[in-house]
Amino acid sequence: MYKFSVNDEKYLVISMPNFQSELDPETFCVGNYSLSTNTTSLLNARKAAIICEVEEENAIVDQSVLAYCMLVSVVFLTLTSIIYIALPEIRDLNGKSIICFCVSLALGLLCLAIMNLISSYSDMNLCATRGFLTYYFFIASFFWTNAISIQILRSMRRPLTVDYGWKEFVWYALYAWGASAAITTAMAIVNFIPGNHQKPGIGLNHCWFFDKKQQWYYMYSVMTILISANICIFVYTSVLLWRHSFASTHLKALKYKFMMTVRLFIIMGVPWIFEMISSISNKSIIWVILDFVNVLQGPLIFLVLVVLRRRVVKALLRRGALDCLAPHIERHLALADDDEDVIQHTMDVPMDEKVTIT
Repeated sequence: MYKFSVNDEKYLVISMPNFQSELDPETFCVGNYSLSTNTTSLLNARKAAIICEVEEENAIVDQSVLAYCMLVSVVFLTLTSIIYIALPEIRDLNGKSIICFCVSLALGLLCLAIMNLISSYSDMNLCATRGFLTYYFFIASFFWTNAISIQILRSMRRPLTVDYGWKEFVWYALYAWGASAAITTAMAIVNFIPGNHQKPGIGLNHCWFFDKKQQWYYMYSVMTILISANICIFVYTSVLLWRHSFASTHLKALKYKFMMTVRLFIIMGVPWIFEMISSISNKSIIWVILDFVNVLQGPLIFLVLVVLRRRVVKALLRRGALDCLAPHIERHLALADDDEDVIQHTMDVPMDEKVTIT
């Protein structure tokens, strides 16, 4: 039998050995409890809480369907990573960061898909491991989006030299992987340290967060901060682009970087914004559709970073990987110039220096 109390917000607070749970006011009632009906027993009755089994709304889509969609994303993200690893000409600082982002997101989706498909909780240690790994890789993917956004901003403030080395990348890796590890470690300490504080609940009663409230405390809050930072970088970059004057070739190169920022924000940020909004809203077919968009980020990322990126397509074509489609691809590539060629060969002007035409 667990201790309980009703807080000022009328929520039932149940204190368990390793966890504290809160239940909505409409899901319980409190009264006096006695095993006997005689007068003495009734006078000495103990206060008890009766918890009603809330009938869950029928899910519009089974979780296993979303899990299989996650696995589809894992395949496309893995394929994107392999292509970027195999092509040295796109393995610059931005390319290495894209690889790390794709790997992080793929592993996060893989762990979450496994949790949704395998619901056995017989080994809570394994359960907790799966939960914390899922959390770590998702948070790491968001830190890598932030690192990529910072790289794009810095490229607007300095000559657009292409860095194929490792020195600068190591600093970004320490930031993305290290910050994610620090946050995950801190959350694990909060999760397992004794006390009645708000614990995430990972590995205590479930493999994932106990409820949406805990998920907002420990996961969505971090995502919101990083998404907000990326939005600020996006706005600031656009202001820098449109408030300065540049030579035509330099402007073309900068516009390419600007559009990369837009694509990264749309692909990485918008689906998760909808995911967070849907977590506090009633179920509807609209949120289900957006859930599918979120778990199917992999094909969209593959489309933008591989299929629609001329530099990648040309590199694959040179290596004979697309021989069967060569005539069609060559016609497609001939329709427009590759903006990244401009970045590689243009003489760059720092962002703070305006070009005066005489």
